[in-house]
Amino acid sequence: MGEIVSIQIAQLKAARPEATDNALRERMTALRERRAAWGRIIRQQRVDRGYTTRTLADAVGLPSPTLVSAIESGRGRLPDGVLAGWALAIGMEPSDFAAGYLSAFEPDAFAALRPNQEEGRPA
Repeated sequence: MGEIVSIQIAQLKAARPEATDNALRERMTALRERRAAWGRIIRQQRVDRGYTTRTLADAVGLPSPTLVSAIESGRGRLPDGVLAGWALAIGMEPSDFAAGYLSAFEPDAFAALRPNQEEGRPA
């Protein structure tokens, strides 16, 4: 009988990590989607302004257009010191650009700072 209890406990322990893994996977998927959506917004702003990834990288002081592409696809983060210049280059207010970035990359911080704003949308 002791063996049956051990098996049941082992089965319960095995089931919990799966639920945790699924929740984590869902959260990561949502985060990737949020980042990609924000990237599409800033990409469209760049295109509307007539910038290529190279011209934007040069305007902002980035060493490579690859970083622009990575950020627009939601796979990269802004390096320090470029947020305001990037926002102005694509015709956005730096605070709106920052809010969108924060919402995409740090949703908990965004929610704490702007609890009445919809996630993923610039203020």
